[in-house]
Amino acid sequence: MPIEIRPLTPEDAETAAEIFFDAVHYGTADVYSLEQRTAWAGRVVNPNGWLRKFENTSGFAADIDDSMVGFMTLDAAGYIDLAFVKAELSGRGIGKLLYRQIEARAKAENLPRLTSEASTKAKPFFMRMGWQVDKEQAVTKNGISLTNFKMSKQLDAICRSASSRTTAKQRG
Repeated sequence: MPIEIRPLTPEDAETAAEIFFDAVHYGTADVYSLEQRTAWAGRVVNPNGWLRKFENTSGFAADIDDSMVGFMTLDAAGYIDLAFVKAELSGRGIGKLLYRQIEARAKAENLPRLTSEASTKAKPFFMRMGWQVDKEQAVTKNGISLTNFKMSKQLDAICRSASSRTTAKQRG
């Protein structure tokens, strides 16, 4: 099952809404109650608003056999807002491949750090990628409280500062 990673496009919005719904309702059932999952993702797939969300963000999609099975976004400040993989494909390395592309882009854009608000389910994934928990928090979605974690990762400052010194030497 080869996994293709490609840039996320606005045309992916409807499929992303389906993956989000699936990942929340089925992928987090072991850590969030039905009431919490419904508050977070609704009772049915709702693609409204996803096109608008995808017009102003960048990221990557993972495809298997030309079907999108996961996606991850990154904004200009280094914030990962959305990171979801179809529940039945969780644990097969799709998230890791997406994340590697996100981190490579962040480094290419000289971002000093990455941040996210990770669900209880996503927290161990980010920890394996070298992230730290900055703060546990309770967030309210549609009147229901859910726990998530403000997390961050400092990017390789040594490479950036070395490249800055090289650039400065070239200018000088």
